[in-house]
Amino acid sequence: MNVNPTGAGFSGERLERISTHLQNRYIKPGKIAGAQVMVSRRGVPAYFRSFGEMDAERGKPVEADTIFRIYSMTKPITSVALMMLFEEGHFQLSDPVSRFIPAWANHEVWVEGSGEAMVTREVENKMTMKDVLCHTSGLTYGGLLWQVDLHPVDQVYEKLDVSRGPGETSQSFIEKLAKVPLRYEPGTRWMYSLATDV
Repeated sequence: MNVNPTGAGFSGERLERISTHLQNRYIKPGKIAGAQVMVSRRGVPAYFRSFGEMDAERGKPVEADTIFRIYSMTKPITSVALMMLFEEGHFQLSDPVSRFIPAWANHEVWVEGSGEAMVTREVENKMTMKDVLCHTSGLTYGGLLWQVDLHPVDQVYEKLDVSRGPGETSQSFIEKLAKVPLRYEPGTRWMYSLATDV
């Protein structure tokens, strides 16, 4: 990839500090096997480097076309995109999520019990855009692979098959989530969740 640090408004010499830092602090000590870094401004690539190995067992280096599993690293990308919309004035952090997803206007929150005996009530605090960004929305992940005993709310996720699997549209995903009670009152507790998947 052709890079142009000066054309992007950067000092090439200063950008090289990234290489030194990653090599000395992460690659050589074995904290990570490999990495790839790109810095760009206004569409102009200023810096691009690959470090370490993509396959440590075979000694294969990270190449420009190496494919990485990024898992939840889509969350910060989505959050940055959302904050760009915020900066453009499309919403306020205090706006209720129901402004954009009307089906979420009357969310219920879990009180006690499970299954048919589950007791819920209407939320006191409407879920806000800030809650979605900060994982304080009341949503969960619906149980994680290593969990044996699922919370009653997570059992509802499983029963309704709330996931972002193949064939699941954003609309059907949002509609399913509208039927699941929140695990806690929005804004009162932090829990890593599907919030930014929405």
